[in-house]
Amino acid sequence: MKSTYLIPSLLAALILALANGCSFNHSQISVQPSALSGGQVLPHRAALVISPEFKNYKHQVHLVGETDTYPIGSALEDYARGVAGKCFRQVDVVSSEPDAVAAASDDLILIPRVVKSDSSFGKRKFNLTLVVEWTAKDRATQNTVWLKTITATGVEPAGSAFTGYKHLRLLFQRVFDDLSPKTYEAFQAASELK
Repeated sequence: MKSTYLIPSLLAALILALANGCSFNHSQISVQPSALSGGQVLPHRAALVISPEFKNYKHQVHLVGETDTYPIGSALEDYARGVAGKCFRQVDVVSSEPDAVAAASDDLILIPRVVKSDSSFGKRKFNLTLVVEWTAKDRATQNTVWLKTITATGVEPAGSAFTGYKHLRLLFQRVFDDLSPKTYEAFQAASELK
């Protein structure tokens, strides 16, 4: 007779746990830099603005009753430094636009910004989309000379309960492997920056 009370009690405990929601903060996601080749070095000296919002960006995955948070700011910073460093003659990293304006040795200000990141799970696969907007401004006038939005995607098998986290890390690598070359090609194709 006691077992008939145990099942409703466990069910009630599960519902309360889900209603309260769980939150998991994961460690900083790191990715390997993507190889970028071809193209030309653009003639500008650029101040690259790595804002605190960009540097500390966190991707959130919302599941039933829980939110998983993945810090990807370090990977975003490495991506921005890597692409800008490959595209421009000189790159100075600053933390704000006023600091970029004050950098008299630079003639261009580059501002990357995460527009959004979305993830989904379907057909035993993880899907991730990351959208980054790049603004290039003339340092002297502070007028925008180029604006481009880059959308990167990645798909990775979900794996099992034991390998799911490993596959999520591989998913982030796939997204950055898509993002870096697309950004590099966008800079190379920008006639405004030649």
